[in-house]
Amino acid sequence: MSPKRFLRALVRPRDALGEWTPSITLAVVAVVSLCALNAASVAYAGDAIAGEVSGSVTVENPEKLPEWVCEDSETDMPTVNDDGCDAPATIQEPLRGAASSAVDAVVLKAALAPAAWVVLFASLFAVCSGSVGGRDGEVFAAFRDGLGIAAIAAVPGALRYLARPVAVQRALADWTHPGTLNEVGTAAVHALFPDGPLWAAVVVLSALWTGFVVFGGARAGFEMEVGLAAPLAAAAFLTTAASAALGNGGWTGTPGGIGLLLLGGGVVGLLAAYTYISISKEFELVGFSGSRQVEPQSWYVGLHRLVALCVVVVGFVFLDGLALA
Repeated sequence: MSPKRFLRALVRPRDALGEWTPSITLAVVAVVSLCALNAASVAYAGDAIAGEVSGSVTVENPEKLPEWVCEDSETDMPTVNDDGCDAPATIQEPLRGAASSAVDAVVLKAALAPAAWVVLFASLFAVCSGSVGGRDGEVFAAFRDGLGIAAIAAVPGALRYLARPVAVQRALADWTHPGTLNEVGTAAVHALFPDGPLWAAVVVLSALWTGFVVFGGARAGFEMEVGLAAPLAAAAFLTTAASAALGNGGWTGTPGGIGLLLLGGGVVGLLAAYTYISISKEFELVGFSGSRQVEPQSWYVGLHRLVALCVVVVGFVFLDGLALA
């Protein structure tokens, strides 16, 4: 693939994607690059935030053994470690360490969020392509084509990833941190989602660009009507611009493993709904006479795929895709 064709797909998606379908290889390269850039952006901004944190707090020493254990050790428990008895009851815990740990947890999600967004919109393309009630092969083909288009549509997100450290640095001029371990970690995470006209302008611009590519890809790549392509473009804008409108960027803090399981399970359910229904119904007919060939109704298959799509959406949200994609 020539860079000229790739750039044309970003600038004139309806013309470019009408005669060319991005390959899976291109999609993988684009998504991996975006994930790495997003993670690096959050890590760099997080280091700047942690650098602004100073001071320490007094906490109980986890290595200090209880007094009753030390008293018993003098007679009945000679094997007790004397270091645990002699250790100080309290220690000083630096606040910067708590801030760094909290930000590091965001970096992992930032490395997954662009990929989650691409998977979400590949799923949307597959569902809206007209084959939602068809066989798995038809939906897989639509999902595969949707991956390529969604990967190109995600590229404008690089503007957000490049702008985040700059916007965070500007916001840190007026930032003050709390004086407890839990609160300073929360404050550090929230500082990754800055306010201000610069950040809002970059987010809105990149989200509009993404929506523009999604609209063109839906019209050209899947020959969708305007009435269907426009809501997809609106969804692309909302899912990438939400961080500028929601409090703390829409950050939920949900464990990333839950989001990954839901995202992966939803995709499997979307792509294998026809096979799953056919096999499950055949097993239900074991022990009955007559043919066991089952042909699921298209509406029933489509219903299963819509449920799977909802699971994908929830997985995207739990991965904090709204905040980080």
